[in-house]
Amino acid sequence: MVITCLVVLNIPVYLFIGWLAFDSKSDAAATFGETIVDLLKILLVPGIVRVLFGMETSGALGLIPIGGYLFACSLLTYGEYILLGKCFGLQ
Repeated sequence: MVITCLVVLNIPVYLFIGWLAFDSKSDAAATFGETIVDLLKILLVPGIVRVLFGMETSGALGLIPIGGYLFACSLLTYGEYILLGKCFGLQ
């Protein structure tokens, strides 16, 4: 229950981490929405579907940055869970 609440409450933080990790454009603040949409496309749309529908595959990120992003989000949530457990006894 606590982890579910942490994941839901951290969605804006996850989006911010994704924006920092994957946005390399000079006008980053103006393209925050585009970055989130592109990140979700890369995470949720399989490679074969991108090829079949003619989506751009040259800009697709490799598995290492995506794995790092997921690891950072997981580590953040786990750290908060441990902190809540030590400070408030929630587990």
